[in-house]
Amino acid sequence: MDCTTMIDQAPCPCGSGVPFSACCGPILSGRIAAPTAEALMRSRYTAYTKADAAYLLRTWRANTRPAAIDAATIPDWRGLEILRTEQGREEDAEGLVEFRATARSAHGVFCLREVSRFVREAGEWLYVNGDLIDDGHAAKVGRNSPCPCGSGKKFKKCCGP
Repeated sequence: MDCTTMIDQAPCPCGSGVPFSACCGPILSGRIAAPTAEALMRSRYTAYTKADAAYLLRTWRANTRPAAIDAATIPDWRGLEILRTEQGREEDAEGLVEFRATARSAHGVFCLREVSRFVREAGEWLYVNGDLIDDGHAAKVGRNSPCPCGSGKKFKKCCGP
């Protein structure tokens, strides 16, 4: 087996248990659109693990999207757990995905729990925004901390309340 085949068969970073080439790979490359809000959530998480700022911006609804994402500020994401979904199926116009993700940054290991909102426009799922949840398991992201989305802005000036 050559290196390319091994990479294609590597498990997808989104934690689905499916090889990257059959999971988020085709969505990130633009060969297919994410069929559900959860699939978009998983592909966006995978894009964060690969510091693919272009994909993240492309899949972020224009009226809530930051002007740029500094890939150098994206933490080292280590795990994703989907906690629940509401709507977000192929026939829906909107959906919610609640997840918990773990990352390592210069400030240590932290967890992020969020309820993300998605809309479907012109047949494409887009990330709108999300509400962070403090469930006692997640390390709190401070208002003056770098935003976990990788924008390079302080949390309070970006995704924070």
